[in-house]
Amino acid sequence: MNAQLMQRRFLSALFAAGVILCLPAAVPAGLYTFETIADDTGAFTFGGFSEEPSINNSGTVAFRANFDAGGSGIFTGSGGTITTIADSNGPVFSSLGNRPSINDSGTVAFGASLDVGGNGIFTGNGGTTTTIADSNGPTFSSFGSRPSINGGGTVAFLGNFASGNQGIVIGSGGPTTILYNTNDSTFSGFSQTVSINTGGTVAFRAFFDAGGSGIVSGSGGATTTIADSNGPTFSGFFDAVSLNSSGTAAFTAFFDAGGGGIVTGSGGPTTTIADESNFDSGFSFASINGSGTVAFVGFYGSEYGIFTGPDLSADKVIATGDVLAGSIVTNVSPIRAGINDFGQVAFYADLADGRSGIFRADPVSSAAVPEPASLTLCALSALGLAGYRWRRQKSKPIPVSHPLL
Repeated sequence: MNAQLMQRRFLSALFAAGVILCLPAAVPAGLYTFETIADDTGAFTFGGFSEEPSINNSGTVAFRANFDAGGSGIFTGSGGTITTIADSNGPVFSSLGNRPSINDSGTVAFGASLDVGGNGIFTGNGGTTTTIADSNGPTFSSFGSRPSINGGGTVAFLGNFASGNQGIVIGSGGPTTILYNTNDSTFSGFSQTVSINTGGTVAFRAFFDAGGSGIVSGSGGATTTIADSNGPTFSGFFDAVSLNSSGTAAFTAFFDAGGGGIVTGSGGPTTTIADESNFDSGFSFASINGSGTVAFVGFYGSEYGIFTGPDLSADKVIATGDVLAGSIVTNVSPIRAGINDFGQVAFYADLADGRSGIFRADPVSSAAVPEPASLTLCALSALGLAGYRWRRQKSKPIPVSHPLL
């Protein structure tokens, strides 16, 4: 073989390798790594956890846990140090609610009973807590169990009034505002769950004076009906609803035609994310992020898990039977505010070795996408090699059957 042919073959191979090295590596769909936020073998000596953690956009998770020594607390963590938000062994709270909500600044909203009697809705971030509303005043007798906090620190919750009515209420530490009330001529009742977005719009399940129920959104005044059991599509709804920053709600619905599914909508046509064609045993809570990705618990046969779509393989986050933290998952929790805008998912799990804990699923980046400078270098290298080949071909055409092509 002469030197010229060897050089041509080497440069042709180098060109091919350069193109291959510049392509992003393929990453399997639905691939996650997992972070243990807290478990019952850690330094905090937790003896159990609530099953509805929430997560913010920095990946910090808020959760309720019981202490081995008695009592309970509301905590936050992201895989390292755990911060105590509230503790029932202190001088303020006698018990704490199961379903905290966290915003991007790390402030957590939660329900609690007080040592002095009564109960309320509170916020905290590791220092002094703030009372949003309590039953020791003249207005409220009790509260729903699922408050929601937005980025501005406004908390939305179900309030049961001393007068006997109930309403959807917001507050941030000063006077509260009643957005919707069963005293009006529209609603006869509300579900426990209220979700509030960054713009101050709330979404909730409501029961209508005229009969039936629906998923409704609004910020006081006129409401938007997202889905209605009095129409031709839905026969009813599960209690929970999740609302994202663009006003799209995710919820579990039951269909007039039978079965149920995970549905999204904002007031126009609704979209079914998943139904019983794959999840033949039903669904639980759904959570929607800013880009419209929905995480939900789906049941199929005797198994269940957390998914982001209808595909049991490609859309799976975690499910019973999977390996997690060196053991096998035997139970995963429903989620309510469990997915953030980066696709991280917070959840509770029981493991076959007896442990339980709060975990975070981190999606693997679709990643190995080179940095812009690397892409430029790759492109210039490829162009240079291509230019070399073009010049050689121009000076002496190579037959189509030639092994270099």
